[in-house]
Amino acid sequence: MLWTGDPLREALDDDAGFRLLCSLAADTEARNGRGNGRIAASVPLCRRDLAPDMARHGAQQERHARLLGELSVRRGLEPVAVPREADHALLLERRGACPAHAKLDRGNPLNERDVIAHLAHAYVAETRAATWLARAAEHLSGDPEAALLAREIALAKRDHLAYCREGLLRFTRAGHGAAVRWLLRESALAEIRAHRDAGVALLAHLGHLLGWRMARSVAMETWVRAVYAGEWLVGRHRMVGLAPFERPAPPVPPAPPDRAVDADTPDGPPDPAATASPGA
Repeated sequence: MLWTGDPLREALDDDAGFRLLCSLAADTEARNGRGNGRIAASVPLCRRDLAPDMARHGAQQERHARLLGELSVRRGLEPVAVPREADHALLLERRGACPAHAKLDRGNPLNERDVIAHLAHAYVAETRAATWLARAAEHLSGDPEAALLAREIALAKRDHLAYCREGLLRFTRAGHGAAVRWLLRESALAEIRAHRDAGVALLAHLGHLLGWRMARSVAMETWVRAVYAGEWLVGRHRMVGLAPFERPAPPVPPAPPDRAVDADTPDGPPDPAATASPGA
């Protein structure tokens, strides 16, 4: 094997890699948050019941973008400009995979099909994002604050997945099943293409930042393309399923550090629970 270890862990452990990934996640959350806010304000009257949750999630995404920026700064790192070719959300917009956004940019009103397309796109994208953030939280176990934020955002993604799933099922029950299936499939294929291209570009930048040898960079690119080829053949079927999923456990704040006790200072009164007999 031409490389060892996990490139995600390696990138998160390195300041330059952490700054790039954190900036990329912050930019994506901010862009998606603004997009959700715009769509929530433009949902057709017949589907206004969906608007409050869209707006709430958009505000939540913008908050997470701010927290990701602050997290990087607290580590002593300034946010960095994200390479456009490595921003998969931007690639999706450029390729027309977000029709609702495109219609709003042209000043056109949204219809029911645009709302279905938005829910399908969000469902597919959030499925991948929740998985990625869960992995990131595991790798950040040595940084409790960063791990807590990653788990919080992953939980928000799962909540949004549940909302998108319920919305798509409601459209299916209302007679739009063919449109839901078609738009889920198209969203999955667009997501796979964009994530493959952005992943290859991101690995190239990480390889430069982390000093990978050429052989490792080539091997990593080959591996990424093979993974997405597998997704194209098999994984897309999982991305378009509307089966229930398990939510991760809520994030637990790290325990406060133990209070230092001066050896010359007597301890306080004993805890009654600590001295009680087992049968008390």
